Amino acid sequence: MTQGLWRLAMAVVLGGAAGAVHAADIALSDGQDMGCQLRIDGPIVPGDADRLDGALRDLPFPDGTTPVGQRICLNSSGGSLVEAVRMGDLIAERFMGTAVPEAATCESACALVFLGGRFAHPEADGNFIPDRVLHPRGTLGFHAPALVVEDRAYGRDEINRAYSVALGSMGEILRLRSDHAAEIPDSLFLTILNTPASDMTYVETVEQAARWQIEVAPVALTAADISSALRHACLNADGGMLDQRPSDSYLYGSANLPFTYANLGADHAQVTSRGGFRAEDVASCDMTLRADGDPLDRIGYVTIDGGGANQNTRREVYPYMFHDPRLPLSALPVARSAAETGEQIFFAAIQAAAREELSEVEIRSCWLLSPEARIVNVNDYVNLRGGPGFEAEVLRKVPLGEKVRVIATQDLRTPGTGDRVRSCLKACNDLAVDSSDIDLRAQVDRCIAGNVFWYEIRDGSGTAGYVSRKFLSD
Repeated sequence: MTQGLWRLAMAVVLGGAAGAVHAADIALSDGQDMGCQLRIDGPIVPGDADRLDGALRDLPFPDGTTPVGQRICLNSSGGSLVEAVRMGDLIAERFMGTAVPEAATCESACALVFLGGRFAHPEADGNFIPDRVLHPRGTLGFHAPALVVEDRAYGRDEINRAYSVALGSMGEILRLRSDHAAEIPDSLFLTILNTPASDMTYVETVEQAARWQIEVAPVALTAADISSALRHACLNADGGMLDQRPSDSYLYGSANLPFTYANLGADHAQVTSRGGFRAEDVASCDMTLRADGDPLDRIGYVTIDGGGANQNTRREVYPYMFHDPRLPLSALPVARSAAETGEQIFFAAIQAAAREELSEVEIRSCWLLSPEARIVNVNDYVNLRGGPGFEAEVLRKVPLGEKVRVIATQDLRTPGTGDRVRSCLKACNDLAVDSSDIDLRAQVDRCIAGNVFWYEIRDGSGTAGYVSRKFLSD
């Protein structure tokens, strides 16, 4: 290869560093408020991958139950694309996360290193999730490899060889994507290809980050409008799973997405939408949420129940995802400590929304239609008893909204056998035959409100006992 062609080929595989450059500084990190063990500062040049390999060998293999503390902080304007892909390989093989700290910049080839970040729970049997975290005041940018040439004529063979090198650089990115199953969504890959080397596409909004499975932290939760916050989390999570822009969904500007609530507590909740997602809007968004006080970690996960067989159905949830998809990252509230996460107010808002929905549920039938039920019509909890009736021993306090299983839906139990019980049972049977009878409806309502009927259930902890029909809803 001639000297001119060598320069041309090298220009293809360099991601933006020009002139005399020095190797990146690779050293132990103080965390940089992003949960990092190592940091990489400066341009990426040949030899940096070997130096990173040596630094990683000096660290214990990650085995924690959280990605926090197992990340590599990045601050680089770019450099050698081939070297960056090798570094991404090493990070992926070690199951290390990546992070861009506050005021740091990770552009061009550095962004490819960033995409190698992932986390494997020690009990996950080799399965992993992406762990790539951008500080809301950090900078992350992507573009295509640069092609810088001398101002002279090139022969056909020189151009063809340089073109092959250019294709090879894209092949390296695809290899990173396939060999290590790095989550590089199609839309992000196309963005990299379509952004000229003289330009840069920055991750600037919540929906960009969510769609490209780039976590943004530390961010405080929002609870000013809890219904909107929950809807935004579902949209952002589903957008990441489907590689679609969350704000394109018809639900983005609609408040018509009702939620049901279960397993409520001061630091945990289960929230489920009533449909609204995937084909024909029949799939539900089911969020399992739990506070841990760490603004750099997940707050739970989302599953889409009823999605297509070949579609992703689970996504980890970070606090930033509860914000409006179109909100600029620069406008997100930064949580600099556990006290600033907003978790206490957030879960209190969920509990308030649950009470509004579940405290006045109309019971329309003496019998439950399904063995799956929820606790309703109480302020905080209902007593699970050892037998039908309020005189029986209290076994456990079952929280409002907790999902329970009815042992036999047709087996209504009663504390006694007097005339009132017989009259109520007859009214239930008669109403099942003629549901339009207003008088029968009123009589059945009085029987249920008077705690005449009881069901044997098994609560969320597995404890079996009895609860009045008044406190159970399908």
